[in-house]
Amino acid sequence: MAIPRVFISSTCYDLKHIRESLKYFVKTVGYDPVLSDDGDVFYNPSAHTHDSCIKEVETCQLFILIIGGRYGGTFVGKETSITNNEYKEAIKNNIPVFALIENAVYSDHHVFATNKKNNPTIADQIEYPSVDNVKIFDFIDEVRKNVKNNAIFPFGNFSDIEGYLKKQWAGMMYDFLLQRNSEDASKITNRLLDDLSLATKKSQELIKVLLKATNSDEAEKAIEQIDYKVEAENFVRLIQDTFSIPFLRYTTIDELKAIDLNQNTWWSFLEKTNDFFTEEWDEEEGFGVVLWIRDQGVGLGIKSYTNGKPTTIAHPKIEQAYNALKEVDESVRFEIYNKLVNNNSLFD
Repeated sequence: MAIPRVFISSTCYDLKHIRESLKYFVKTVGYDPVLSDDGDVFYNPSAHTHDSCIKEVETCQLFILIIGGRYGGTFVGKETSITNNEYKEAIKNNIPVFALIENAVYSDHHVFATNKKNNPTIADQIEYPSVDNVKIFDFIDEVRKNVKNNAIFPFGNFSDIEGYLKKQWAGMMYDFLLQRNSEDASKITNRLLDDLSLATKKSQELIKVLLKATNSDEAEKAIEQIDYKVEAENFVRLIQDTFSIPFLRYTTIDELKAIDLNQNTWWSFLEKTNDFFTEEWDEEEGFGVVLWIRDQGVGLGIKSYTNGKPTTIAHPKIEQAYNALKEVDESVRFEIYNKLVNNNSLFD
């Protein structure tokens, strides 16, 4: 099971005890902490260690920034600190940042900001007991003035940090669940709109045929072909929605045309492409056979086991669309295949 990786960024020396406590806290909630001083960063022999730290940030899903009284080492080739550049990389990759700042530093920053506003000539000359470099205050302003992802939480001890992160991560989970429900409702609405679009398209085609038809037999045959065509076009949308893909990535039109529709079920047809594969689960531990989309981690059950005997799982809409795909002529089928392997929509 994939778990979130949490990059913990700070100056390593003055906040060593906080980093250690955070490491164990992150582990207790089931996430994977990443700390440069614990050997969690891969130091590429062909790159500088600072660049390796930046590269590791890209692989993480959460970023904890701790701002203390030490500015820390300067990033190679730049005037800003290593921590500052790790933070910039997190922002660049749109990674959620949880910024924590020591109370004393937070208070001195307020004094610095006030002096910089009222007495800018002396703001940099004043001694601030909690910091070793006023660049720390510029770093705080960089975080604070971001248009998003800019929350800063002052802390006095690790207990403050633990309580804050628990609330924030719980809030993140709650927001995720709400968004998921909203997306589910949106999918239902979109499907209803798609069904309406199909019905409208079918009506338009029927009107054209009826106006051109010279006798009832000809009209009836044409109507049947329109039904097949519209339903076959729906096959593309169903595959896109079911497997959350815009189009097939590894299969060409010629490869699709070479597959015999009449010798296959809809899922065995997809299995013969380069984009899908099936996986059979152990009868005692699993549920049967799953059709997977390659490199996406999205699958659909196609067979289940009952007392050791396989039973095909019905997906009537896909089956109906596939059966229609068998009935349309080659030119229509070619058009549908073209939509399946290219990022275009049949329903624009």
